[in-house]
Amino acid sequence: VAIPPHACVMFAVNATQARIAVKSNASSSFASKKTQATKRGALQVVAADKRTRPAISEVSGFQKSANDTGSSAVQIALLTKRIEGLTAHLIKNKKDYATQRGLKKLLGQRSRLQNYLSKSNNAEYVKTMTSLGLRIK
Repeated sequence: VAIPPHACVMFAVNATQARIAVKSNASSSFASKKTQATKRGALQVVAADKRTRPAISEVSGFQKSANDTGSSAVQIALLTKRIEGLTAHLIKNKKDYATQRGLKKLLGQRSRLQNYLSKSNNAEYVKTMTSLGLRIK
């Protein structure tokens, strides 16, 4: 039987050797580019599909112009909509720990944006928090 040179063949005597081999294969040149690009602990929380992702039209009241999609107020509003959706999901699925982790990351991201907005433009921060019904720090 001819084995192609790029194939990873592994024979493990016990589970420890298997774990070592899997770890070494992950860092090899055969690993996908996506695996190499992401580092341990780096997690991007993205919506599963476009139906669960909040639309820009839902937060149009926070936009400074028609093309504004990245200002802090708009980002905070979008994150708030995603957080509300995940919270509703977690009420039904209490043991969904992956979603809990994603929710915590979104909460941290929103908190950092709130801190930035409060330092850079306090009037806009107060306006955004009151219209979203969030507590002003």
